[in-house]
Amino acid sequence: MKFRVLLTASLISSLIVLRSNIVAVSLRSIRQSLESSFADVQRVISAYVLIHISERATAPMHAKAHAKKKCKLSDCPAPR
Repeated sequence: MKFRVLLTASLISSLIVLRSNIVAVSLRSIRQSLESSFADVQRVISAYVLIHISERATAPMHAKAHAKKKCKLSDCPAPR
């Protein structure tokens, strides 16, 4: 059981690192292809961060709404 938990945690961590590396490479290529300045790239970073934060902030709300809808269809007790 411990091994599975550690394996899952390490896989998630590696995916997070991979994602940040992909973003770093993408920003460099966006800057080169658009021939933009650092300020323009900063806008892209800000937009990415805002979208990422809004997804993480609203995820529990969407999950709860989905669970309530599913419970209405199958007559189970609604989640709190």
